[in-house]
Amino acid sequence: MDDPSTSADADAGADGTGPEADASSVEPDAGAGGVEPAADTGDYEDPVGDLLPYASVDSNWWYWIAAPLVFFVLSAVGGVLFFVGFLFDVFLTGGLLTVGLAVVAGGVAALVGLVLSVMFPVAVYVDARALSDDPASPWSPDPLLYGLVALAGVVLTAFTVSVPLAIYYLYRRHVAVGTP
Repeated sequence: MDDPSTSADADAGADGTGPEADASSVEPDAGAGGVEPAADTGDYEDPVGDLLPYASVDSNWWYWIAAPLVFFVLSAVGGVLFFVGFLFDVFLTGGLLTVGLAVVAGGVAALVGLVLSVMFPVAVYVDARALSDDPASPWSPDPLLYGLVALAGVVLTAFTVSVPLAIYYLYRRHVAVGTP
């Protein structure tokens, strides 16, 4: 004789109305473990929650993403101008003026670089979250992925990864939203 509990379980799973059907019918866009993310965070689970501000697509967080590009270009141009000025100064005053200027300019550049290093990953994450949450945006970047790549670029390689990431991100943002 058959055990009634096993035949009932088999019937419930076969017709899709039992507890087995409910447990296995998790929506494909649900997060890990079958838990759906909050409705206001798109299709990803927001690891920082309310620690960072929620922005709209029209916000100016992308300025902080463009800032390392501007800093990189200004540093390169400033370095070339400093070298040319140093060559002239060596022949005129022995290089004392240029060395003093280098200490001051280097300190200012270091402080600006420190601020950009902190703000760049934050801005990438906040702006990517704004684009991802906007249903009208044709591009939905993964904020966690872009934020972690920006953080890794700042921590591990300084501006080697940050500059190409900023260029790519701002290009994709421009195609999707129209700004910058």
